Amino acid sequence: MEKQYKCYIVFQTHWDREWYFPFEVFRYRFIHVMDRILKGLDSNEIKQFVLDGQMAALEDYLEVCEHAKADQVKNYIKEDRIIIGPWYVLADEFLVSGESLIRNIEIGLKLANQYGKPQNVGYLPDTFGHVSQMPQLLKGFNINNTILWRGIKPEQSEFKWKAPDGSEILTVFLPEGYYQPLLNEDDYISKMKDYVEKIKPYATTDALLLTNGGDHLMPVFHHMKERIEELNEAIEHTEFIQSSYENYINSIEEKAQNLSVYEGEMRSNEHIYVLPNVLSTRVYLKQQNQKMEDELVGYTEPLLALASLKSDAFPHVFLEDSWKLLLQNHPHDSICGCSVDEVHDEMETRTEKLSQRLYMLQQDALLKLGIADPAATGTAARKPFSDDEQFVVFNPHLTPYNGWVKGKLFLHEEKEFVLKDLKGNTYQPVILNSYKGRKFESPLDAFPDFKHGTYYEVAIQVEKLPAFSLTGFSVVKGQTLVIASSESSTIENEFVKVNVEETGVLTVSHKNSGKEYNGFLQMYSSLDAGDEYNYSPPVNDILTFAKLVGKPKVEKNPSYQRLKYQVELKLPASLNDDRTGASSDTVTNKATITMELFTGDSKVYTHLKLENKAKDQRLRMKFPLSTTISTSYSDTAFDVVKREAKKEEQFDAPKQKEVPVVVEPSTSFIKAENFAFYHRGLQEYQITANDEVEVTLLRSVGWLSRDDLRTRGGGAGPNMATPKGQCIGTYEYDFAFDFEDKAIPEIVKSAHQFRVPPRFYTGHVNDLSLQNIIEINSDVIQWSSVKVNEGKLVVRLYNPIHQPEMVTFSSSREMVTINKVNFNGDLLQKLNSFEARINGKEIATYEITFNKGEQ
Repeated sequence: MEKQYKCYIVFQTHWDREWYFPFEVFRYRFIHVMDRILKGLDSNEIKQFVLDGQMAALEDYLEVCEHAKADQVKNYIKEDRIIIGPWYVLADEFLVSGESLIRNIEIGLKLANQYGKPQNVGYLPDTFGHVSQMPQLLKGFNINNTILWRGIKPEQSEFKWKAPDGSEILTVFLPEGYYQPLLNEDDYISKMKDYVEKIKPYATTDALLLTNGGDHLMPVFHHMKERIEELNEAIEHTEFIQSSYENYINSIEEKAQNLSVYEGEMRSNEHIYVLPNVLSTRVYLKQQNQKMEDELVGYTEPLLALASLKSDAFPHVFLEDSWKLLLQNHPHDSICGCSVDEVHDEMETRTEKLSQRLYMLQQDALLKLGIADPAATGTAARKPFSDDEQFVVFNPHLTPYNGWVKGKLFLHEEKEFVLKDLKGNTYQPVILNSYKGRKFESPLDAFPDFKHGTYYEVAIQVEKLPAFSLTGFSVVKGQTLVIASSESSTIENEFVKVNVEETGVLTVSHKNSGKEYNGFLQMYSSLDAGDEYNYSPPVNDILTFAKLVGKPKVEKNPSYQRLKYQVELKLPASLNDDRTGASSDTVTNKATITMELFTGDSKVYTHLKLENKAKDQRLRMKFPLSTTISTSYSDTAFDVVKREAKKEEQFDAPKQKEVPVVVEPSTSFIKAENFAFYHRGLQEYQITANDEVEVTLLRSVGWLSRDDLRTRGGGAGPNMATPKGQCIGTYEYDFAFDFEDKAIPEIVKSAHQFRVPPRFYTGHVNDLSLQNIIEINSDVIQWSSVKVNEGKLVVRLYNPIHQPEMVTFSSSREMVTINKVNFNGDLLQKLNSFEARINGKEIATYEITFNKGEQ
């Protein structure tokens, strides 16, 4: 008699590379887990085993396992019994860039294909919510499905998930989660009966799914076949069969008809925790990550792309290995800051190593371009120990750049000077700072040495700095703009007037609208009795507001004005012993705030340096807008999301629930009414009941997880102390804001230019051949990456709005072909001209070939 349901049993483990143990501890544990897996496969107790959808675990294992074991594993992969891919790591989706998510799958699939056949499943079992464009990202790799758990509470376990561009994928929701090692239990029959009864109401077909395994578990494969046979005898209406995720997906694709459609991102915690305050846990990790993403995608790959026009030599292996180093910091327990201190110490080490790598890759590109040479007897115009009387400015953007560019020059002699480009245009720099110093260089063919001179931090205003270009500049004698100091508390330009009040807050007057904003950039601290996952105020909370100390200082000249002031917060040193309120002792936090205004620029550029001495606190900035804020906008991976303001905040959660989510994610910017906020690494914000935009600077917490929070009714991990999570020390932040009510594409572009501004490089270029290598003419379309693949220039663009947009490519070189490809590089369309249509919210990738004779 045919049974009503089929339950597909997938043997799996969810493998965090690092979490409550550091990486090497987990890695050695994985050796034992793999021994169990191999034993189960050897004995045919299990037919297949899924290695969590990520290649990093396999790569980590193969680096250290015995050679015979490695051969066994590789053979089982070829036989499709150990199932691998498609991801490199299971990353958090809101705290990394869209480009990083693409490279994550790209590298994961490449590695998987080296060993066997990758799993064609978009497996996302434990991510803390999901970005809106994930369906489009997966479909770009020909993956038409996903399996997930957090972020949504659907009525069915199968539905369609639609991205903003219209891409749809079959989505399987795990009502009871992925952590289900039921066949490992002694009372597995009763547990399985209960499980089936729980998930049956969600099923739209006769297929059910059991993910037998859990976090870092040693799978038990004793008498598995017999146990499955016993299940088939004991449970009348359900047939139990061993399977894989891919086979399960294939079994339901045709049967799952008329499914409900879910559109957009998934951040609901109605069903299960989404742990929203990981957006602001250990903010320094978010800042470091974004800096490395910007160095890699914003500067390193574009420079290497330019260099490939001059040289066929390309550091493919070194560059891909650098990408892996970045991605190894992206798993949700890592980039979210919710691990033990040793894990995050190691993340900072990876970041430092990656920084060194990217510096050398950029220097290598300059060498291949003939701009700089590490050899004293080399061929480049710029030799070691030369000063910066000649230098270059790199604009990585695909449109001309208008505005101010900052950089640092080292000159052997102290002098007054102006700058000239290769066309003879003169630029009068603003000298932001100067100081005596020395510069160290180590040529490849000479002794290392120091040269003494003067460092100048300068800013110049440029107009139409050519797109995707290296532009040469020279230092020539001339009059610099002198900055005069005063004890004023006000700076202004044609857009805004900013005044520091005696209370330590700002009054900002926007000249075009005539609006005045009071109480701006007010720093305040509240107590935080939460953990690395969730903010939780104690029952007796205390708010502490920053106060001005000393007198503000203003420096100005006709093109530039700078305001510098200090504030202090005298606040509780920590929570009291029972964590219900403040301790009796206090500490003083100090912050130095520097604001800059440039002629012709509407942004107020801000640098904040914080000395934090307080534990158990959340530190925020308030931006009152003096109007009702009903919605806000912020960016995530390849999207700009309109968000309804969630002003009703709750603080007491029922058991096994979180309070409703009120904080929002932001990758690079926030827009609320006419106010735009640009940042690096300040990825948590909230619209409050007082119609204020609040941005979190710091959360100081000393526990990985606790089970006594008001805002979450249970633990989210082991109750382990994490003293470095208190973030005692000095932290620095860069952000900017304006009130120009710009359209969304202009804000997206401004945010990108804020994070990746044109950059000064030491070196010399004496012609115009490295300008306008590729340019797009659209004010709407944004670029995500420019890189080289097999001799072709690969340009990734995206449309941040719902309306389609035409874009035209142009170049100073002869373009031969432009092909539209998917993320795998498969041909989608040959362009008959150099014009393309990019649909609303579409991510589009183009391969461009140039006339080789121009090299």
